[in-house]
Amino acid sequence: MSLRRTAVCIICLTFAALFAVLYAISSSNLQASFSALEREEVEEEVTRATRALAGEMQGLEATVADWGMWDDTYRFVTQRDPEFLRLNVNAQSLETIRADLLLLYDAGGGLVLGRVRDPAADSLVAVPRALADEAAATRRLVAGDKDRTASGILVAGEDLWLLAVCPVLTSVREGPARGTLLMGRRLDYAAVARLSERVMLDLGVVNLQAPGVAPRLADVAAALGRAGRPLLVPEGDARVKGFALLRDWAGRPAMLLSVTMERRIFAQERIAQRNNVVFLLVAGLAFGLAMLYLLEQRILSRVARLRGQIGELGADSSGQRRTFIAGNDEIADLSKAINAMLAALDQAHGRYAMATRAARVGVWELWKDSGAYYVDPEFLALLGYDADAGMPPGLDAWLAHVHPEDRERVRGELAAWTAGDAQEYVGEQRMLARDGGVRWILVRGKAVRDASGRVARFVGTNTDVSELKQAEESVRELTGALIKAQETERARIARDLHDNVAQDLSAAKIASQTLLDGVLLPAPAVEGRFHALTEMLSRAIRAVREISYDLRPPDLEYLGLVQALQRLCDDFSKTSGLPVDFAASGMEGVAVPQDVAINVYRVAQEALGNVRRHAGARQATVRLVESYPRLILRVKDDGRGFDVAEGLARAGRMRRMGLAGMRERVGLFGGTLRIVSEPGKGCLLAAEVVYAGEARHGNETDTDR
Repeated sequence: MSLRRTAVCIICLTFAALFAVLYAISSSNLQASFSALEREEVEEEVTRATRALAGEMQGLEATVADWGMWDDTYRFVTQRDPEFLRLNVNAQSLETIRADLLLLYDAGGGLVLGRVRDPAADSLVAVPRALADEAAATRRLVAGDKDRTASGILVAGEDLWLLAVCPVLTSVREGPARGTLLMGRRLDYAAVARLSERVMLDLGVVNLQAPGVAPRLADVAAALGRAGRPLLVPEGDARVKGFALLRDWAGRPAMLLSVTMERRIFAQERIAQRNNVVFLLVAGLAFGLAMLYLLEQRILSRVARLRGQIGELGADSSGQRRTFIAGNDEIADLSKAINAMLAALDQAHGRYAMATRAARVGVWELWKDSGAYYVDPEFLALLGYDADAGMPPGLDAWLAHVHPEDRERVRGELAAWTAGDAQEYVGEQRMLARDGGVRWILVRGKAVRDASGRVARFVGTNTDVSELKQAEESVRELTGALIKAQETERARIARDLHDNVAQDLSAAKIASQTLLDGVLLPAPAVEGRFHALTEMLSRAIRAVREISYDLRPPDLEYLGLVQALQRLCDDFSKTSGLPVDFAASGMEGVAVPQDVAINVYRVAQEALGNVRRHAGARQATVRLVESYPRLILRVKDDGRGFDVAEGLARAGRMRRMGLAGMRERVGLFGGTLRIVSEPGKGCLLAAEVVYAGEARHGNETDTDR
């Protein structure tokens, strides 16, 4: 067997078997064990969160039983005593028992009392018809059972309710039942936050019956319906979410209850995997030493001799540089091949020396001590100068051909580089051509040291990159044109949707409502269909107007950037429940170009969206400051924060376009985008753009911690 085959077989059979087999088995076992532990932990926390929510409903059951099995309530159903309402049915009493909804039906199913608490106004208002109708069906939970109380989840549009129901009896639970009492508690952001604080878990809820549920969450709900147990969904290496499916009072999928946790067990798995690798490396090293001993006797000692002979070739000035290894195997053949290569290299070296002296294209040299500068004439010919005449010696002669706006900068950069200890230099400069044109030149340089290690001279190349510069400028202009065209098209679509589609839908709504005029006692089914048609048209009108506003906010065009941002913050606060404090400074009388205004607006819109999706914040602030010729936009939150470098890297891997889009928008106007954040300390996004007085160029992103 040849030496090559012997070496390959020993290395492959030993290391491949050791690392492949052992690592695969151990890694698989470790992963399976830690994954099972993580799943068990997540399921336990999800179960605990589910039990906490069940405890909320049990407490609501006890409250509704106290009210429903009460002599005062029993008398009110038949007598309608206003004193009962004055003393008991008010905002303060409902707030005391943590109830947001109170519905009282008589024995025939008629609505006797319906009130819902408005937290913002701290008052009670009439229950909306849709909510009352949806809640009325829950009376079936206690139908025919005078001693029963029941609870469940009620979905009314986009709202989630915890609902409890019981029959109306006397204080000693005697009847007959005069009706049914229902109490409800909103399951909104504030309620979930209180529950999260109580159980010390990061909880979240998703209304599965609300329109626009994310497909990912719908898939999670479907998987939970099939599995019948909590579902674990990792969110990167740092966090994991556990989901539980909760059904409404009628057994329909109602909501997803999520628990977000840090992946501590996963981190332990990573440590165990690293320890596993270390163990395998140590074992591999032991086997490698044994293999090295075996190979030394057969291969390595002869290879070492060959290496020593090759190392001595540089000191041989006799012109007879040769190696010699006895034998009849591959190493001996290699020695012969090296000798043949040395002979060919000597010939090639002579030809190469002559070729470099004759061509000299783009080559320059600068001697440190004397300051002498050389550039080959052929490169001067590219600028239109006489290649045969060359250039007078000295760096000043070369700098005379540099564009006056770049000359002092280049002189300073070269002086700093040559005076320092840097090994390489890379810079760009404009050169004056003979025909009066300007060429962009990329200069690369490298320091050359003498035998003592001291920098003696600098050598490098000159490359014409004018076409590349023109291409970059074209791309920048094209990007700006594309964004401007995009916003123009958005404005056209917004006008068409608002002026045509929305008006048509409004007319259809009015027509549908008038269809019932003059019809005596329409059939319930017909009336229900017309109500459904009216509701669908209303939703369509709202959706079209929302799309129109999102495509091209009318406030931005008619009221200006400040009012548009104020409206954006107000709408965001209403829809998300997250308070946003907006203020502008120095914007009085400032005329902001439309292209700048729309891009600043989009940056604020995307930043607030990120706060809602990722920050888990309690409040946010938005500030717009004019500092001529720049506008400064700051968006700050008090959320969980993040490691900036890690977050940007993760966004790149997941191909998220939000940050890239903001960076491009800011860069089009010579601006900068800066992100300042730390885990647990919130996040600050600062965007600065030029709106007047400077060239709108640049694309820079800074990050601080």
